[in-house]
Amino acid sequence: MTTSDREPEPVFIRVGWGGRWRYNPANPLGLTLIFLTLIFVAVAFLVVNDQSDWSEGELRDAAHQAARDLDGSTQRNIDPSLAFSGGDYAQTIEDAMKNTGAAQWFVDPLVLRSHGKDPAAYDITGAGTDAAFCMHLTVSPFGDGQAVIGARVTDGACRGEPEHAEGRHPCEQECRPRRTACWNR
Repeated sequence: MTTSDREPEPVFIRVGWGGRWRYNPANPLGLTLIFLTLIFVAVAFLVVNDQSDWSEGELRDAAHQAARDLDGSTQRNIDPSLAFSGGDYAQTIEDAMKNTGAAQWFVDPLVLRSHGKDPAAYDITGAGTDAAFCMHLTVSPFGDGQAVIGARVTDGACRGEPEHAEGRHPCEQECRPRRTACWNR
């Protein structure tokens, strides 16, 4: 525990010529810091691992809470029936889900506009679960580029193909043989 002249061992010792320091396991405080660092890293790994996937219940809670938060709210008016206009409410839904207590820290929900019969339906999924929910919006414009949003959630994916299924551009499904003509529209 002590050096030859009975001085206590230092908590940190210099390693090599680079000027780096490390904990000294010969000092009780240095040994304690080593163990505390290992425990901190293990706990941080478990927390990050737990917060990197959605469970079905967490996704359901976040989707329903987001629908309650959006229902009756005022948002900027976007016509959800204009396919590929670049304007939809997917980001608004995603932001509302992030603001719920059920949201995950490190992974966002995947919100995609559905191309079924309802132009204002959005598929909601999340990494780590096969669960899917469909959020149906009603948009009531009232002037100055604003609209009142009505929202409800149903279990299961919306009927129809999502806007970017499996990360593919819609043109890949629509006109596969003439891809360049589709992409250049």
